[in-house]
Amino acid sequence: MTTQAGEFFPTEYKQFPFKEGDVLVSKRSDGKFAVNKILKVDRFDLKKDTSIIIQSKKFTATDDDYLLVVSAAYGESEFRSFEEARAAADAGTWTVKIGHVPNRTVGAAEGQTQVGHQQVRDSELVGYSQWRQAFDNGEAGIF
Repeated sequence: MTTQAGEFFPTEYKQFPFKEGDVLVSKRSDGKFAVNKILKVDRFDLKKDTSIIIQSKKFTATDDDYLLVVSAAYGESEFRSFEEARAAADAGTWTVKIGHVPNRTVGAAEGQTQVGHQQVRDSELVGYSQWRQAFDNGEAGIF
């Protein structure tokens, strides 16, 4: 494991304001609100000359460095107001649209407001487990 941060990844890829189990609300481009949940926050250490796929492009580290990868479940754009989405998050009555998205910290945090925290259930990690196996085999990347 890298003990010091290198300079290959930007600083913002190495920090994230939320943690696993945080329930978030975001406003979508259609003007509606959605509930989302952070499933995992993984630290990946890359050695110099190893590669990672980000947004379908391969990047090869120029020095030892690390980044955080945020796995989240994203809800339907189904609520007319922030308050309605917050109430649905509290009640657990929101609809999951995409069960797992592996993202850079910047994209995962943008436009999100924490409204609660819930334990991550094993059933919520099925997509994560499939992605993680493919990622570890060099067959998948992140957004």
